[in-house]
Amino acid sequence: MFSDHDIDCTPEGRAQKPRRPRARADTDAKGRGMTCLHALAEMLRQLYAARQGRQADLLMDRCSRAALETLLGESSAFLGSRVNYAVRERLRYRKPALDETALPTIRAIASVLNAWLHDGRRSAIRAVLRELRDDELRELASLPELNDEVATMTGDFAGGNAP
Repeated sequence: MFSDHDIDCTPEGRAQKPRRPRARADTDAKGRGMTCLHALAEMLRQLYAARQGRQADLLMDRCSRAALETLLGESSAFLGSRVNYAVRERLRYRKPALDETALPTIRAIASVLNAWLHDGRRSAIRAVLRELRDDELRELASLPELNDEVATMTGDFAGGNAP
């Protein structure tokens, strides 16, 4: 038997480093200051990547002007050029009546998560949930309109603290 087949003498360079589960990285998430707006930006990126521009427009219409303006205040490297351009253009032509019917950002995100679940886009759901803080995950999971399966998925990212 060759020495590279012996488990006890695996070279350091080839040894696998243990990977930390994403769900337990909540202290890192708090340190980076992730907010609901990060989840909104990730959701918009996912929608544009899937060529669902119309759904991205509807999502932006459901959010308040203040939330979208705050999103634009983030660095352009964080948003990406496509999302940055789309949000700027949507704000430019936004009708004032939309602010009266605007939802809180977390509720706007929930409606898209439900639609993605029915479309089988669980990896996109996980990408958005990964951007939320523990308190935002709990708030999202407690929304009555959120699908039960999506609410259960929030527990994977809240370190088991979600309902």
